[in-house]
Amino acid sequence: MEAPTGRNVPAPTRKRKFHEANPSGSSKSGKPAKTQDKRRKRQDAREISVQTSENAFWDGQFDPVSFVNAREYEIKSLLRSMNSSKNAQRKRAFQSLPRELRRRTAAHNPSRVPKRVRATAQIELADDNTTLQKKRRDYRPNARRLNAHQLRMLSVRTGDLSTSSDSRQASSKGPSRIRSRLGSKSSRYRKRQKHKTWLPTHIWCAKRARMVCKWGFSLADTPNLKCYRPTYRAATRDGCVAVDTSYYATILLEGQEKELKRSLAKFLPPRDRAFVGKSVISGESVRSTWMYEEGEWPNGALTPIQIFWCPESVKEHEPRKVVLRVHPASWDDAWKVATASTAASKCTCKNLRFEIGSIGLTGPRTVKVLHALLGSSFDFENMLVDRITYGSGKDPRLGSFYLRRQIPVPPVEEDLITAPVESLFNTKCRNASVNAQVSQKTLNSHVSRLVSGDSTRSLSYTKIPFVLMRELVGVQADLGHSNPEPPSSHRWSILLPWKWVRPFWLVLMRMTGVRLGGLKELEQLTLEGGLGYFPIDFPSTKAGRAEALEKTKERLDRAKRRSTMKTKGASKKSVPAAPADSEVGTGYPWDQVLETGNHLPCKEPKVWQLTPDLVRLFWKSSQGTLPPSLSSSVFAARIRVFGRGNIDPNAHIYVFSGHAARLVSQVVLQHSRDGNSMASVLEILDSEKIQLEGAGQAGKATYSLAGFVVRGNFGFFEAAPVAVAALAWAKVYEGEASSDQGSHSGWCILQNGGRGIKRLAQWTAI
Repeated sequence: MEAPTGRNVPAPTRKRKFHEANPSGSSKSGKPAKTQDKRRKRQDAREISVQTSENAFWDGQFDPVSFVNAREYEIKSLLRSMNSSKNAQRKRAFQSLPRELRRRTAAHNPSRVPKRVRATAQIELADDNTTLQKKRRDYRPNARRLNAHQLRMLSVRTGDLSTSSDSRQASSKGPSRIRSRLGSKSSRYRKRQKHKTWLPTHIWCAKRARMVCKWGFSLADTPNLKCYRPTYRAATRDGCVAVDTSYYATILLEGQEKELKRSLAKFLPPRDRAFVGKSVISGESVRSTWMYEEGEWPNGALTPIQIFWCPESVKEHEPRKVVLRVHPASWDDAWKVATASTAASKCTCKNLRFEIGSIGLTGPRTVKVLHALLGSSFDFENMLVDRITYGSGKDPRLGSFYLRRQIPVPPVEEDLITAPVESLFNTKCRNASVNAQVSQKTLNSHVSRLVSGDSTRSLSYTKIPFVLMRELVGVQADLGHSNPEPPSSHRWSILLPWKWVRPFWLVLMRMTGVRLGGLKELEQLTLEGGLGYFPIDFPSTKAGRAEALEKTKERLDRAKRRSTMKTKGASKKSVPAAPADSEVGTGYPWDQVLETGNHLPCKEPKVWQLTPDLVRLFWKSSQGTLPPSLSSSVFAARIRVFGRGNIDPNAHIYVFSGHAARLVSQVVLQHSRDGNSMASVLEILDSEKIQLEGAGQAGKATYSLAGFVVRGNFGFFEAAPVAVAALAWAKVYEGEASSDQGSHSGWCILQNGGRGIKRLAQWTAI
């Protein structure tokens, strides 16, 4: 049927105005097309299309069949609009959960979501007509058959003394009989740990975090979720961040007290509190200090360590025990120094690296978590920093199951609290607790019997020895027992037998307010607290040089991959140059900072790390008493930048000379009194004709290159960009020699990449 034509034909009218798509991407009112699409989507959910027809009304008669057929389109449109308006902007069951509870398989399996939304998920599956298909397991022995060579290797590793003929005969019959003897839990994932070692919580963390192979372990780098801000909130407000720190190595020294002090004095600073302090020797507190090469103090710093003494035994002439906690990045050097120092004396050195694990907890909710995990009989609220608590607890899985099943908890036995304090470092006690561990399958069967009312067989408690320490997250100088700010810098460390770390971890992750943390989260917390993070923040140590070189290679490889992409802006000039010879050993061009022509006779400077304790010691000393080797020393400092912007790695740090440093302090003080922004201090200094780029008094430069940024990010505690840098002692001490000697801080200039905008910053020694 053709449309009528003519000038007198009226144009068709519409009751509702439809928004047509604008091909230009904008409307007459100036609003973008996305806003119109969103508005049109909401209108379409409410509009009902109408099709006029009058075939049912003919000659005063009503034909219902014809009427229904004519309104078929309208009825379908009505039902379609009702369904679309009902489901518009509607979230599914798993989408209503927080991100830490969402799983990829939760969209198709109601049993994988919490109980409160399980009914909603089942209704959604019924509406979508989705059927669940359970994964079929293949129980045939041929699917998991081992060949003869693998059986021989497993038999050798597990200590099987069967002959080759027996193994050959067993392999011909089938692996089912031998697998029952050799397929133990220890050898289940042995092939996957040839070049690395799994932590006790590896399988749990590997599903929820990004794993990285470092220092001979497979460690959790960071969770899969975006958790930079939630980590800071949990560590400072109302949460708790848990990190599996079982990769820390444990060394046990055993012998008489005099011999132990003599051994410790060989690799510790002179008159250190680890072998002089009464509270440390009595076993009440833990000491955080640095280990040096034997007889190489103060130049041969190796690694920061934690030392604590086990309390004295009741028996007379009983040997004492000293425990050392060492970072795995410097394990080889620390073990060599410890064994060499004890070999000369009548002491023994034991390696407990894979026998004792640990869990680190940080946040204001940690005290409640510890009460629920270890028991309410301990006073964790009044526990000071660097204090240590020895005790023995029960299996945490029992309490969690009883609370979940709403079963009355049996009373705790009294001898659990009165256990010997050194039982964790006693091989018999430690092995006894591990051997008495109940499997998860047996535990479930006991709980099911208790639920059904069968209380004939009760669960027996297992004594689990533990050691609890309250310490700092990172590395800092010895400031006594003062509480540094922010409070997120405090951490509770629980030392447990290696096999008991996983049960404690599984119960811990089910508690309210506990978040998973990795290596990146530890870096963030140390950056917020102004503490050093080993080995990244100490690039002049042996472990720090290896870490800096690895970071440099990763940065160069990343830039090279970007430059080879098929983009218009890619060019050969954007590829960074290879590291120079001076960067191979340290990762940073210290030859530009130390000025080898004036300070050192060789072209390639050999810098050595200045520990935080030595910075405090040498800063208060006079110039004549300082060792001459300080001209090639480097120390860690915290950088706070005033103003906006980001901090790039390897950013250059410039410090002022003595005259300019005093003038900068005066200008900054006057500027802060006026209430102006600190970001414009450099402009005011330029307006007062301070030659920042020229020559100062006595022919010395007003400022000079003093170091490089190691790592940086935005700090929530300071509400400003913060970083950790490595500064040269010679450059900093010259600029601050005439200023306040007790401040351990000063003003500097930060410049990303050695070029670009210069910003005012303040450095503080760590």
